[in-house]
Amino acid sequence: MSRGTYVTSTAAVTETVVRRWLCSPAAQSTLSDVEGLSFAPPVLPTDSNFDSLLNQFANFIFGSEKISGKLSSVEHQASSGYQYGDVMTTAGENGERGMFWLPAPGVTTDCLDLSPAAFLQEQSNSCSRRLVLDQDCGTLLALNMITYTNIRLLASKKKDAAVVAVEVASVIQQSLDGTQTEVQLDVGENLRAVLLNPDLCANVVLEVGFVVKYNPAGEIMNVMASLVLGFVHADTLPLEQKFHIKYVQQEIAEEVAVHHSGNPGYVVGLPLVSGKRTADGIIRSTDPRETLTFLRSAKDQDCLHGPHQRSPILFGVDVLSGCTLRPDVLHSAKQISAYLYNYFTASEMCHNDLQSLLSHCRLEDAANCSLVSQVLLGVLRGQNYPQYVANFGSSPPNNPMDWVPISNNSKLEEAQTCSIPLSLHLEIEWTKYGSLLNPQAQIVSIKEVLQTNTSDLALLTGGSSLLTVSSSVTFTPVSAAALPGFRALPTLDAKLPFEFFFPFV
Repeated sequence: MSRGTYVTSTAAVTETVVRRWLCSPAAQSTLSDVEGLSFAPPVLPTDSNFDSLLNQFANFIFGSEKISGKLSSVEHQASSGYQYGDVMTTAGENGERGMFWLPAPGVTTDCLDLSPAAFLQEQSNSCSRRLVLDQDCGTLLALNMITYTNIRLLASKKKDAAVVAVEVASVIQQSLDGTQTEVQLDVGENLRAVLLNPDLCANVVLEVGFVVKYNPAGEIMNVMASLVLGFVHADTLPLEQKFHIKYVQQEIAEEVAVHHSGNPGYVVGLPLVSGKRTADGIIRSTDPRETLTFLRSAKDQDCLHGPHQRSPILFGVDVLSGCTLRPDVLHSAKQISAYLYNYFTASEMCHNDLQSLLSHCRLEDAANCSLVSQVLLGVLRGQNYPQYVANFGSSPPNNPMDWVPISNNSKLEEAQTCSIPLSLHLEIEWTKYGSLLNPQAQIVSIKEVLQTNTSDLALLTGGSSLLTVSSSVTFTPVSAAALPGFRALPTLDAKLPFEFFFPFV
């Protein structure tokens, strides 16, 4: 027998043995147990088995292990803080744990409420709901505000993690024509969906936005919710809802960046650097409301009715704004007192000595006029009015000599008669410092000019029921005319030998 014949015969025998083994019942049973070698025929969805198939494959759609919302203990022990893509855990009233759901569309545009929100994965979803208003308006949880505000998240995946409750940042009421108005609610207060008539439901959640603040360790610090509530008419069904979630990392106090307005000189269009002086130097606040600002004008803005909008003073930008005052307010101490409590915090009232004014507030004109003067001055200056402004945009706070004090001529407390502030003007003088090729803007002085009434307010109004109170800022350059300078010509100061020019001299 040749070598080639031997190989062919051996292969034929091997093929016969393999075929017989594959056809045996034992072999078929063994292959069926191996994953990936045998699959059952797919089940066609019908009306009777659709719900069971949805529960079976819903975890594949959303990437979760169980649709019930229960988390395994191994997942919690993986790390103390949340990692990217982790499902955030909620805590129930009885201690049970679940998932933080954010409604999202599934295969269709219909809302699926059991959609988990993953950590650090921002989402913006829009889905629709098919409703029967007279049945679902007051009973469907997805339409009520409390469903999205009564949520308590666990700060981390530890067993003893702190519980972080969702705080309501704002509630916007939207009318049928699309007009939006902010609604002021007390802490813990919720607006429930109400059926006004069979075709109209009010206080329905139209949009929800979550802002999750976390620290570098992956622990949740707080969660803020902003909601838009509105009306739903039967003609506008199905209802469209929008859901958003955003993640913001909390800044560490030691790593808060100090924002400059130039280096070293000021840059036109950047805010002035201001602060308050202490024994250790100048203190700058990171809160933009506690800097040098001006009252931003609005249509028919009343000086005694807030909230007032303010904007920072920008270097090199002159502004003129103001508000209106009704002179008859001087006879309503109750209105002034209510305004003070709404506009100033308790600490500010004690600081500005406004608490004592409230305690002595009477219906006499003199007392009311004095109270209005203090209120108007606070409105024009703003809260936590600074005392110093930096010479340069990058002046260090630990060197008070690089800061300019704000001088003023305000002497309301020393006036014998009542004086109402009619205008507040800030005059800022600046100069160019340095070389002609690269001059740096430097503030040399800042002066506050307060103008008060010198006559009866009735005469100032000219028969009108409104009095204008203005606020302005001007920047005045005081640089001297720049002259180019030249160095003196060099002089020759050399000592030559006596016979250097011999024999010519």
